Amino acid sequence: MRKIEPQVYLIGETSLVRENLEKMLADHGGDIAKGWYDTTNQAASSHGEYLIEVAGRMCYESYGVGLNPNVTKIRGTSKEYLENILKKGDGSILEHSSVTFAFLKVSRVFTHELVRHRAGTAISQESMRYVRPKEISMWVPPEMQNDKDYTDLVQKIEEGYGKLAAKYDWDKMDFNIKKVLTSALRRVLPDGMATNIVWTANHRTIRHVITMRTSEYAEIEIRKVFDEVAKQVKARYPLIYQDFERTELPDGTGSWKPTHVKV
Repeated sequence: MRKIEPQVYLIGETSLVRENLEKMLADHGGDIAKGWYDTTNQAASSHGEYLIEVAGRMCYESYGVGLNPNVTKIRGTSKEYLENILKKGDGSILEHSSVTFAFLKVSRVFTHELVRHRAGTAISQESMRYVRPKEISMWVPPEMQNDKDYTDLVQKIEEGYGKLAAKYDWDKMDFNIKKVLTSALRRVLPDGMATNIVWTANHRTIRHVITMRTSEYAEIEIRKVFDEVAKQVKARYPLIYQDFERTELPDGTGSWKPTHVKV
């Protein structure tokens, strides 16, 4: 058994098509919307946050005074605008922007928890129907770090799996037969075995999952992973996550709580 640590990589995010966005704003709101774009687009901290603001302002035609007769003043900065969105709980516009993470060396315990958050997500996970492991890699929970019986049991499973797999002449098999046998053999492997998964979610979903999965009552591995997720999105999208604060827990992980929960 090889002990490993979960790893979190932010590998993708929403990107603007600026030339079309500029044309759309000019067509939709004329000089007022175009003027708003000219004075704000370079100050945006991320494409995703700016797209959310564009979508939100379209709802009320609030790119500037004079476009909507009912609007007599607007919030001048993106920070003020998104802060007000969070306070009001207008979470739907956060769904316009998404982020993609790769979670490596996480367990199937983790992925079974993660896939329960299915709204607003896309998931691609390493298939153990196709991937035949050479060894068992595993993140060991703190409670079991020094428990020899725990590691001995995993070692026995690894040895037993190796003996089963060695019975077959894999080099002479058709790929479809390999797939069938790999699928059958994986059933004896533990849920704690490491796997890899790519997870895409919109910012409304990410806010919710961070809140739920960094709770002091959450399973420790998923709290460990989403503590890191929270650190990364807070740094990269400071306006969307401006109301999140971290409290360090006794085990060294962090619990993140937003001021505005119903977003």
